[in-house]
Amino acid sequence: MRVLTAPLEELGEFMEVKARLQKKPGCVSLTGCIESQKLHMIYGLGNGFKNRLIVTFSDLRVKELMEDYRFYDRNVLAYPAKDLIFYQADIHGNQLMTERIKCLRRMLENKPVTVITTFSSLLAPQIPIEEWKRHLLFIDGRVSLDEKKLAVRLVEMGYEKTYQVEAPGQFSIRGGIVDIFDLTEENPYRIELWGDEVESIRSFDVLSQRSIEKLSGITIYPAGEMLLSAERLKKGMEKIEKEGKSFAGKLREEFRTQEAYRVETQIKELKEQVYEFQNLLNLDAYVHYFYENTVSFLELFDRQQTCIFIDEPARIKEHADAVELEFRESMMHRVEKGYILPGQMKLLYGGDEVAAKLQQGHVATLAALDMKTSFFKADRRADISVKSIASYNNSFEALVQDLKRYKKNGYRILLLSGSRTRAERLARDLQEEEISAFYTEDPDRELKPGELMTFYGRVMKGFEYPLLKFVVISESDIFGAEKKKKKRKKI
Repeated sequence: MRVLTAPLEELGEFMEVKARLQKKPGCVSLTGCIESQKLHMIYGLGNGFKNRLIVTFSDLRVKELMEDYRFYDRNVLAYPAKDLIFYQADIHGNQLMTERIKCLRRMLENKPVTVITTFSSLLAPQIPIEEWKRHLLFIDGRVSLDEKKLAVRLVEMGYEKTYQVEAPGQFSIRGGIVDIFDLTEENPYRIELWGDEVESIRSFDVLSQRSIEKLSGITIYPAGEMLLSAERLKKGMEKIEKEGKSFAGKLREEFRTQEAYRVETQIKELKEQVYEFQNLLNLDAYVHYFYENTVSFLELFDRQQTCIFIDEPARIKEHADAVELEFRESMMHRVEKGYILPGQMKLLYGGDEVAAKLQQGHVATLAALDMKTSFFKADRRADISVKSIASYNNSFEALVQDLKRYKKNGYRILLLSGSRTRAERLARDLQEEEISAFYTEDPDRELKPGELMTFYGRVMKGFEYPLLKFVVISESDIFGAEKKKKKRKKI
């Protein structure tokens, strides 16, 4: 969008930092960045990179950044962090796993992507991207399918076998008809077989069972994050059982029979869950027993084609320290009580280790104030002069006065509205106040000094670049944030 990036190109610090980022890996530090303006800077600096990874300090902040960044990129995705301590609580939230796998799907498809996540998500171990590629299942008219082998393959990919598919992550096979509800799709697929040959592939509606679209070929993505072949599962379970037996024996030697019994019970229940019920959901906490070489989520990206943005590095350091401390104390207590195995204490990557990996890529830190941390050492520092926009509290008269002042000083003014109709009406209202304004849907229309343009889009807060004489004012600055209506409870 040239309307947003063109003014930034007049800023010497911006162009120098952008050239530095694109030239070679390393870390640059930008201070003076505030609120929604950070994402404007990220959008400008990220141009030229295929992928963008935005790392912040809390789940709430991820949601805020997601809402704002949709204005710049409609395909932005959030990658929720795993609950590193209470895996049982995390696995029942199927929505979180679906969001993570949607991010991975975009990367596997080799499409440009912007991912927003917390630093704690980088601390959790992942299986390598090569394993994900190995577990993709492509089906078209030229493929022959054996129903039994297909069922085994889908279970390995994390799908649940049912009589009739009703929810994502399920599949059914009956009478030459295979239904698969891909976790990342809105509708399931129906594959009709004639013997081993694929006769037709369609998407269909779950409720009506009616066909929606005929397809020539489909790719099925995994429905779980632990992708285990029968051989890998067997070897991993043997390691768990061996360590469990050894740990329980050690506890009994110390006359801690209750803890030893608890370890033995945990292993027995885990074996029952895996072998009898084929439930692999709880195995994330044992990932190191099945995969010797794990990676951070960060390492799933192509370093040369990805620009990494760190939101408030000082707060990220606090966030990482708190996560590590909580994890370490919780795990030590649970090992002592026999709730987990000693090997599970190695589940978390260290904050310093992940920060070191981050700095091997193209990294930019953005902060309001220059607060140095031990995590990120900048090769280049720049201070950006930015001002926030004061709220007008529904005072249209105050807005008109400010706009006249901006125009008199030769400012380029961009007014953002949450709907096209309101943006057009706002331009007309300003014209009635004898302020020349126009509405356009052209995102590449470059503003000239003294011009005022209304445009369809939404950011949380407006911002001003005094040196560039460029100002962005959001609808929420003028009228306040929209309050979401509470849903009435049905009696």
